[in-house]
Amino acid sequence: MAGLKYYERTKLLIELIEKKKTGGPSKLAKKLQVHKRTIYRILDDLRLSSPYEIIYCKESDSYIFLEKN
Repeated sequence: MAGLKYYERTKLLIELIEKKKTGGPSKLAKKLQVHKRTIYRILDDLRLSSPYEIIYCKESDSYIFLEKN
């Protein structure tokens, strides 16, 4: 069951990144009901498997996808 929760959280995180509505790490952790460290773990996993770069944008107060160079 833990795997399913991880998948659901990852899917929701991707949706929030696409909409540019993640907020900072603390806000995002509250939205996903996890610890801030879990957010960093999920982001690290996404960075390894995604064809995009994932960065935090201060202007939009959200994580965003960028094309890798």
